[in-house]
Amino acid sequence: MRFVRRELSGKLQKYLKLFPVVAVIGPRQAGKTTFAQMELPDWRYFDLEKPSDFGRISSDREFFLNQYGEKCIIDEAQTLPELFPALRSHIDRARQKKGRIVLLGSVNPLLVKSISESLSGRIGFIELAPFNFQEAKSSYKIELEEFWLKGGYPEPLQWAYKDHSSWLEQYIKTFVERDVFRTLKTNLTPQKQMQLLAMLAHSHGRLWNASHIASAFGISYHTVSHYVELMENYFLVRRLIPYHKNVGKRLIKSLKFYFRDTGLLHFMLDIPNLENLRTSHYRGFSFEGFIIEQLICKYSLKAQNPPAFYFYRTAQGDEIDLLVQDGRRLTAYEIKTATSIELSDIRNFQKAMEQLKLDKGIVVYFGKENFRLSREIEVRSAETLLAT
Repeated sequence: MRFVRRELSGKLQKYLKLFPVVAVIGPRQAGKTTFAQMELPDWRYFDLEKPSDFGRISSDREFFLNQYGEKCIIDEAQTLPELFPALRSHIDRARQKKGRIVLLGSVNPLLVKSISESLSGRIGFIELAPFNFQEAKSSYKIELEEFWLKGGYPEPLQWAYKDHSSWLEQYIKTFVERDVFRTLKTNLTPQKQMQLLAMLAHSHGRLWNASHIASAFGISYHTVSHYVELMENYFLVRRLIPYHKNVGKRLIKSLKFYFRDTGLLHFMLDIPNLENLRTSHYRGFSFEGFIIEQLICKYSLKAQNPPAFYFYRTAQGDEIDLLVQDGRRLTAYEIKTATSIELSDIRNFQKAMEQLKLDKGIVVYFGKENFRLSREIEVRSAETLLAT
């Protein structure tokens, strides 16, 4: 696999100057280990999923930190929560010293909860997602449509479609057979879990309704909710919350549900190649989720303070696919798979912007040209928007 310099490189170096500890979190196989080792080639590396490293660290945590607790990378840190109190004591002996330890982890809430109780004020968090389009295009010369089909997991990105699907199958199998049974008390067999995942994939881009999924699948509402929460914890799905404001309209209050990586989504929907993607009934829903995830990554990378992300929909059907609140500014995005856009195509988007009194809206589409439809609404090519 080719080593790709990630856009988060600068953020890591900045955080190492601000905090004694930096945690890099994100999904399995997104490239966290490679990222850390490329950026910090002279640092010692320990993997807590490796029995010898786990034994060395867990047997005497204070001794380990005294010996190796400077310029040290610890992978899968969430597997040893007892490490964090010892780490706090180690850090506080030289509180002003920065850039000492990097923690890597694949389970956001478990890792964050343990750290927040022990290392508050001593740690900075960075989320490393799979490749975004700009990273993939600059390194692999991949086109937008193929990247949308395959998703951003680094290892299989240049593989043939058949081999790429085999990688995704094993990735899902690992989640089902290891992560679920390790974390979630469930009686669902691996086969039933795969069926549930396929059903969830059909909910991508739609309003989230756990009761409907539970009823259709013959399991409890709580089982579905806990399962999806676990998928969120492992960075596999995202539930986008609605934007609420008193605009004199009945607003939709349900969440919207998305798979974060479209490669995984397409595998679960049995969309193995570009021909199938171009004719799929799920094409529009898939593209919407793809653009939303790419935009969230871009905003999160560049913003000084974490932006907030929403969607907006009224009972009458006026809708904004993605609403970004960056400080006091709200920017609205409408996402279309069409290759041409006219004002008549975005009436509901216009109405939603008027209701929220927004002065900036962007329509992202599959065409090539960038132009303005009105003073407030700009049309941007997906490829040029994501590649810059």
